[in-house]
Amino acid sequence: MPWRRNRSRNGDSRRNFLKASGAGAAALSLAGCSSQDENPRTSTRGTVKTSTTNEDANTIDVDPNQITPGGTLRYGLPVAPDSPNIFLASNVASAVGLAPVYDYGTKIDPVTFEVKPNVFTDWELKNATKEKPDVYFNVRKEGLKWSDGEKFKPIEDVVFTYQYILNKEPSEFSVWKDYEKIEEASNGWDVHIKLTKTVGTWDSSILGSVPILPKHKWEGVDYNNYSPMRENEEGPVGTGPGKLTQFNPNVSMQVTFRRDYIENTYALNSLKWIKDHKSLIHGGPFLDGVKFTVYGGTSPMTQAFLNGKIDTHYGSVDAAQIRKVKKDDKKSLVKGYDSGFSYYGFNCRRAPLDDVAFRQAMAFMFDDRYWITSLMGGHVIKGDYVQSPGYRAVRPETVHGGELLTDPQTNAFDFRSAGGKKPDIEGVRKFLTDGNVVSGPGTYVGKDFTGTFSGVKASRSSAKYEYTFGSVKSKVLADANVSVDKEIRIDGQTVPEMMGGNAITIFIDPPSEKPNEAKAIERWKENLLQVGIPVRTEPIEFNTMTGLVYQQEDFDIYPMGWTGISAYGTSIETFFHSRNTGDDHQEFAYNSTGYGVAGGSADDLIEDAYTETDPKARNKKWSKAIERIYLDMPYMVQDYAKYRWPMNTSKFGGVLTNIVDPAHVNWDAEYSNIYSKENIDN
Repeated sequence: MPWRRNRSRNGDSRRNFLKASGAGAAALSLAGCSSQDENPRTSTRGTVKTSTTNEDANTIDVDPNQITPGGTLRYGLPVAPDSPNIFLASNVASAVGLAPVYDYGTKIDPVTFEVKPNVFTDWELKNATKEKPDVYFNVRKEGLKWSDGEKFKPIEDVVFTYQYILNKEPSEFSVWKDYEKIEEASNGWDVHIKLTKTVGTWDSSILGSVPILPKHKWEGVDYNNYSPMRENEEGPVGTGPGKLTQFNPNVSMQVTFRRDYIENTYALNSLKWIKDHKSLIHGGPFLDGVKFTVYGGTSPMTQAFLNGKIDTHYGSVDAAQIRKVKKDDKKSLVKGYDSGFSYYGFNCRRAPLDDVAFRQAMAFMFDDRYWITSLMGGHVIKGDYVQSPGYRAVRPETVHGGELLTDPQTNAFDFRSAGGKKPDIEGVRKFLTDGNVVSGPGTYVGKDFTGTFSGVKASRSSAKYEYTFGSVKSKVLADANVSVDKEIRIDGQTVPEMMGGNAITIFIDPPSEKPNEAKAIERWKENLLQVGIPVRTEPIEFNTMTGLVYQQEDFDIYPMGWTGISAYGTSIETFFHSRNTGDDHQEFAYNSTGYGVAGGSADDLIEDAYTETDPKARNKKWSKAIERIYLDMPYMVQDYAKYRWPMNTSKFGGVLTNIVDPAHVNWDAEYSNIYSKENIDN
């Protein structure tokens, strides 16, 4: 399940980090089986392929029998972990420390994205056509042992875990809880789960997203007041390969790998799929442990890596530091894929932002070439759909055999410019006054759009409001440092008249923390002002921003990002279905924009995809929902990271390359594979 956290891309600020650690990362790293693309194509943008697997992942470079366990990996963190309690942990720093502690029922192959056995050995969905289907599965009987030495009770501990989460609904684990009953089975299977509805990705989202808990530690415990470091001599108790033995949140934490785990039959003999894998080394983890050091920011963390004080760190290397890393022959940049995206969210509850046409017109004025090329030096990929190219099975181009990231269907909202650079002010004004909406095939502000792959249309075929332009009236336009000759009217009103006296406010991170983002948004603001749309920017700290956006829904436009999204579409439901809007201001609202309640809806398409159990049909349905959301634009997707994970490859081998988010989402595959080169028996 994803950890509730937001993130961004290249790591020069706290928000950058929290893009990967923001709301939804834990509960959103859900996956499922996918159909294979028999004819993979090569993209001309970046290195992403349209095959649904990461087929370019590296192969095993050593016989595991040659590896003598030992060595400690030094891992840098830009912010402090917030809790050793898995139900209270809300950032990625905690997530990477807790990941080795717990086992989950099923695992996702980091290369093929197939669902594989782990604690559960086999499973089955029955009565799929009924309103509330049944899931049956068997639990591994041998080789598992709690880290405090207690015996693992397969059925009892598993049933307790699921019932605990059903009763307590802790944090983000309640988001995906699509079951109503858990019990010991009476038909030859070990355990039975009664679902509340059909869930297409039940084998990963129901069976693979629950950390198995020890009943003898959690029974009768209120998770809100539980401190596993205080209650247990060696930290939280799990069946996983690691123990969180030290937790000093502002300084460091330590994971020690269990030799009793490594040497038992479960680790060595039971997971045949790992033994047969071309990229995974069977028998790990091979390290003694991982030492995490907190640096309080991305810049000092990266400098520590460059100075040799740490062997790796969270996230991708900042674009400005890539050249320095490449010059050091002891260090490498491990290529990978972004597990999410960065975006700007529109509050669809507020007029005129509740109009698809108005949001599309604003998107035309974001200078993506300036952002990608000038500010980011080509180290990010221009955004389009709300699905990472790393998780491409449900992206429309993959489903329909197109070219990933380059087909004209993906470029409907490119920057509209006149003469190559200047914003096409008159073109965008005409788009609005004509009442246009980018939906079906046509030419929009001088750019042809061939329509969507699926043929789906936007929620509206014409603008919701009547747009006209008149004399400049609003102070923000009169005081602008760019030339403004006209001001927009919406059904006869100016923007401030419609919005209670205010211009449209774009939240930005403090420019001292994210100077490039500030420059990009300033350029966007200037372009919108020239069109005649009153906008202003407001610097705001990340924690304040997240409270206003996800708790209070009090915003116009905000910059943010997600990491650890679903490989197979289920995060689309979390972010964009109307039931997740949280308009009561009490619960964390994954659907911060209010999309589905206002400003368009893909609810029917999302429901259809969410309940589809056939992988090929499900991928197709998710891609259709994604295209509707792309046209309606509750999010304007800014970019996807070109992931470059720093690693001391002179000292450590076994590092997996060309997989999604190796430092977080697939961290378990990495720490299980990595070995010290000093401990190789030649």
